[in-house]
Amino acid sequence: MIKLVWLLVRLAIVYLLLGVIIGVLILTNSSYPRFFSLELDTIGWISIFWSVVAYILVRFETTKEVGKFLFVSILGALVLLMYVEKHFWLQDMRIHFWTAFLAVIFAISLLFFVLPHRQLKPLLFLLPVSACSWFLVWVSYRPASLVIEILVAKGKLPEENINKVIELMPEVFRSCLTSGVFMVCLIMPFYIFARWGHDPKGTYQSLTNALRRIRNARRF
Repeated sequence: MIKLVWLLVRLAIVYLLLGVIIGVLILTNSSYPRFFSLELDTIGWISIFWSVVAYILVRFETTKEVGKFLFVSILGALVLLMYVEKHFWLQDMRIHFWTAFLAVIFAISLLFFVLPHRQLKPLLFLLPVSACSWFLVWVSYRPASLVIEILVAKGKLPEENINKVIELMPEVFRSCLTSGVFMVCLIMPFYIFARWGHDPKGTYQSLTNALRRIRNARRF
């Protein structure tokens, strides 16, 4: 009986969240990222750089899992870049593919929150991977596309225009960093919500046990 009541409570929470999620999707769909230069060689060199970083992290035992996570996130970033300018139409509304990706991510988190089955749990891994992938897209690929575009146009545009663009670059970089952090902050709460929110009692017990182990370890 208690499980049934808690299931109904979870369904009510999801129902209340649907309006917020739809609003977020509409907002993000109206402000998709615009890139300057996304040539294959540009994407390739940036991806190789991050792949080397991931490989170095994998080589050390303490950072092995971080390296694996970074490598998977690079693949996710490449998928996002493949579809960043793609869209489809739904009832006379243009939907960008990256908005559809967000919708799928949110749907996975809500589904696991309502039905926390062990077979659905591996899908939750897509949420932190997606967050890291978007962070890479914003703080790495997008600024690099701007820098490369400036270097290519350096001999074609007047020096005065180039200098004006260079003066704006710090603000562009800050904007990219802000956008990357925003995407992380947008996705990760849903991961935390789905991963630990479906069972508050178990989460509380696990947390208290972990704190107790840390306290006992410090004593010795």
